[in-house]
Amino acid sequence: MKTLRLLLHTLALALIDIGAVLAGFVISCLARPAPQRAVQIPAAALIAVLSFVLWSLLIGRWSRKRLSLRSAGELAGTWLLTLLWTPTLFVPLHYLGRGYLTSWANIWNLWLFQMPVNILALVLIWRSMKAKEF
Repeated sequence: MKTLRLLLHTLALALIDIGAVLAGFVISCLARPAPQRAVQIPAAALIAVLSFVLWSLLIGRWSRKRLSLRSAGELAGTWLLTLLWTPTLFVPLHYLGRGYLTSWANIWNLWLFQMPVNILALVLIWRSMKAKEF
């Protein structure tokens, strides 16, 4: 069951991150002439954190806590394995959407976005897990 939980949450978080970056891009296009990065990164971070926290709450209620992340080790594994899902998902999605393979710079930039944002999302989940223990 632990493997299923990790696969499910890491896949969800990787897809949320990619979707959040795309949504942040759309928001930055709507906010022109503001600099793209000044709008896209904070918007994408907020969307990613809120979406994953909401995902975790919903999957926990839907599965009666069976599929909820349960320990700090699972949270750390989620953070690490999400980084492995990113190129696995992003490269084919980019190819389907743009018609050519993406560069390593795009994957690297997505990793740089994911590392702190996913830590924040997972820390919020960990704190909620600790609050429910008391």
